[in-house]
Amino acid sequence: MKYLFSIVFFLLGCETVQPLDEATTNLNLWNEKKIVNYSFSFKRVCYCPLEYVGPHQIIVQNGKITTVNGAPYNAAERYGVMYTIPELLQVIKASIDRKPVKSILNFNQTYGYPTTIFFDFSEMIADEEIGYEITNFKIN
Repeated sequence: MKYLFSIVFFLLGCETVQPLDEATTNLNLWNEKKIVNYSFSFKRVCYCPLEYVGPHQIIVQNGKITTVNGAPYNAAERYGVMYTIPELLQVIKASIDRKPVKSILNFNQTYGYPTTIFFDFSEMIADEEIGYEITNFKIN
């Protein structure tokens, strides 16, 4: 009986740990790899102008985007904001936190970067869906 009381007391003192969402888990995996120089092809899946959709060839050096489609990166240009892998994982995390009605989440198991992501935030609204595709990832 004495041991039963000790076990119950111990369990009551423990906090419930919430499981990490997929974006956080994969961001942690990415951060463990310490990759700061890489390139990839980035495509948005949305009802957007084609120059915004892509695909865009992105080169990241020292954790910052240096070129998009062979030209120096400028966020104000016609391509819209581009993301490094950690930034995109933060965007995905924020989208998960919005509790979409539908989501597709696929990540590279070795490095943690997203491969195919899609969110539909409202079944009643057309054209508000957003997705991202990462292909041709290379460590430089």
